[in-house]
Amino acid sequence: MIISALVKRYEDTGGAPFCWQRRGVSYALDIDEDGCLLDIVQLETLDEKKRARRTFVMPKESPRSSGIKATFLCDNGSYFLGLDEKRGAEKFESARQLHLSILDKMDTPFANAIRAYFNAGIPSNRGQFIKETATAKKAAASAQYIFQVNGCFVGDKDIAIRGAWNAYCASESAETEPPLCIVTGQHTEMERVHGKIKIGRTAGGASFISVNKDSFASYGNTREDRAADVGKYAAFAYVTALNDLLEDKNHRRFIGDDGLVYWAEGGSVAEEKLVENLLDPLMEAGDAQIVADTVARIARGDQVAEYALQRKFYLLCLSPNIARISVRFFHVDNFGDLIRHIKTHYDRLEILHSEHKYAQFLPVWKILAETTVEGSAEKARDEFYISSYRRETKVAEKPTAASPLLGGQMLSSILTGSAYPLTLYNAILTRIMAGAPVNRTKAAVIKSVLMRNFNESEVTTVGLNEQSTHLPYVLGRLFSVLERLQEKANGSSTIRERFFASACANPKVVFPTLLNLSIHHSAKLDNPVFYERLKGELLARVDDDNPFPAALGLEGQGKFILGYYHQTQWFFTKKEKKEELVNE
Repeated sequence: MIISALVKRYEDTGGAPFCWQRRGVSYALDIDEDGCLLDIVQLETLDEKKRARRTFVMPKESPRSSGIKATFLCDNGSYFLGLDEKRGAEKFESARQLHLSILDKMDTPFANAIRAYFNAGIPSNRGQFIKETATAKKAAASAQYIFQVNGCFVGDKDIAIRGAWNAYCASESAETEPPLCIVTGQHTEMERVHGKIKIGRTAGGASFISVNKDSFASYGNTREDRAADVGKYAAFAYVTALNDLLEDKNHRRFIGDDGLVYWAEGGSVAEEKLVENLLDPLMEAGDAQIVADTVARIARGDQVAEYALQRKFYLLCLSPNIARISVRFFHVDNFGDLIRHIKTHYDRLEILHSEHKYAQFLPVWKILAETTVEGSAEKARDEFYISSYRRETKVAEKPTAASPLLGGQMLSSILTGSAYPLTLYNAILTRIMAGAPVNRTKAAVIKSVLMRNFNESEVTTVGLNEQSTHLPYVLGRLFSVLERLQEKANGSSTIRERFFASACANPKVVFPTLLNLSIHHSAKLDNPVFYERLKGELLARVDDDNPFPAALGLEGQGKFILGYYHQTQWFFTKKEKKEELVNE
């Protein structure tokens, strides 16, 4: 299913031709007609304070691990310049043999220059262009190079060379009786080693389909046989499509080391752009309102001119490993249903707050940040939900990172409308019990989990529910009143730091002490009537039939925290707004 969808994506968007691919290039080897190295021209540009390689459509990269196998017209410095102390000569010879076999009997200026370059051996003047330091040599060896003759890049201008490469690919040995490709349904030559997917921190990428042990192979096969019955065209198409998606900042986001790619059937830009805005909603207030209005119309089932609600939409979350890539989840849905699931998630997160930056939507990265130690929130977007042009930004240290699996699990629950991962709920509670503030994001997550996972409706309101008699919620409100009373009496409050965690977990043990303290705090006020009346109203809901509980479970702790947050926000809400919330 995944491979078929990616092949369809390749065909819809008109990716690089078969046996070709878009490749990032750092340098060009400037040679003359006799193959002499004249210069090494830098092609990288400075983009967002980091170097960006120039992209060319070049022959596809040869799959290799520890073996020696050159790539035509575009390869690293160890193959084109022999920059490998141990195997430089072997790699240069591999590149020479490949280029001579493909360009044999061709008589064009480009072909003649490249043949002459390789026949002359490793350039003796390469030291003029590469610094002698070990760091510089290592960087030069791993960088990608192409050829340039008389200022023209080889591969762009010479149609004969392009035809020679296509003919070489077509002439590779085929099986006597080609099997059936499981993707295209056609009899064709199978691809034994699939191309690499450029994701994660591995320099050469990782495999999506591979077999490196006989125990992983199909019955009767060994690791020397093909990994799957996928033809050469299908293998090339899915690798090209996936790499294009991962390179395009408009079609992917990172969650830690995991990569999320998304696309609409037929390459429709309008649907893709709306999903992009919802996945990473950092917008101006006006733009956010437009997006919110559009999403509301789609969720109601209204036809919106630029969107096709029945169009298929694909989301693929990948986790890179050294050997091969793992699939976190693959979700296929109609565009309209997908938007409804996302809107439902944001509706659950809606809660009374005083923030302005995230007035409409709470981004996933901001939620994940709240599961980490205090102080990492400023770096959260770089660490957990990174925009493509900031992929190399230095991020928080490992102890502040969210759980590796949590981001993918949360996204999957949002997109499918399933229950939220309880690891998210537990992580938020843990941070609060450790002393982190109960802010809008933490309260919104608790509210959402209580609604979706525990079917709670009485206390999961946007603002304060003054009529609720649910004891954990009432106790949370009572704690907020006692905290506010101490602030008014002393100018500051200490019960939040000293007693909140124990009051939330074991109310029966802590609240008698807090109530005794509140008597002294009231005595310091000239007019404590307001707080005493509010305290009395809440205590009236605690009686012999509904006493202070000895302990609260995880669900009860969440309701306690939600009551505390609602009551605290209520204190800072204007009178007119309070009346409006009550009337609602």
